[in-house]
Amino acid sequence: MTLRGNLEGNYELRVGTRRATGSMQVPKLSGNNVLWYGNSKARCNMEIARALSFNDSFIGEGSIVCPIIKMNGSVTHRGRITAQDLTAKGVLSLAILESNDIRIEFSERSNCASITGKRILITRRPLEGLARFFMPLMDTQDLFFYVSGDITGDSVSLENVVADRVIGNDVIIGPGCRINKVIYRDHIYIDEAACVDWYEPKSDEADGELNNKQADGAANNKPADR
Repeated sequence: MTLRGNLEGNYELRVGTRRATGSMQVPKLSGNNVLWYGNSKARCNMEIARALSFNDSFIGEGSIVCPIIKMNGSVTHRGRITAQDLTAKGVLSLAILESNDIRIEFSERSNCASITGKRILITRRPLEGLARFFMPLMDTQDLFFYVSGDITGDSVSLENVVADRVIGNDVIIGPGCRINKVIYRDHIYIDEAACVDWYEPKSDEADGELNNKQADGAANNKPADR
């Protein structure tokens, strides 16, 4: 069954497995499996039991809770997203993102307020066709993933990411990254084509930072070697 068109009301909408497109404004959407496609908009809290997918273009507002979330296309969402496994490809504008596994492959300028997980991988999709030859003429400001807050995880691997602070156990700062501060525990690698203003090992006293995302700082601060 497909939910199509404009839907608005002051009630909870419960569905099983559904495809949805159009505009929706209800307090809550719940179900087992939901696939958004086409040009869709939704203002509601979503609690999906199994899997939630966004294809094509989606603009949303409200909290999302679902074990498996897949995004493919252009997704703009304002609200907390909580998952166990999240995969995203395309152009993204998100708020608070929390998931055990996070794999993001962005194609144009994208952004997120904060990211928290266990395994976090953010890369830029390789340019294809003629775009590779015209890259020197392109506005490179559109080719980064911007995070205004913290990126916090156990294993963090980033490419072409601009962020204020990265906190993790094993941290890889790949090419194209611009990071103000990195706090790591076990291992850190900074690519020659990355820029990190400051990095420091996480002290045992501050071991809770990976959980509460608060950095109190350490005495042995040091600037990144370049």
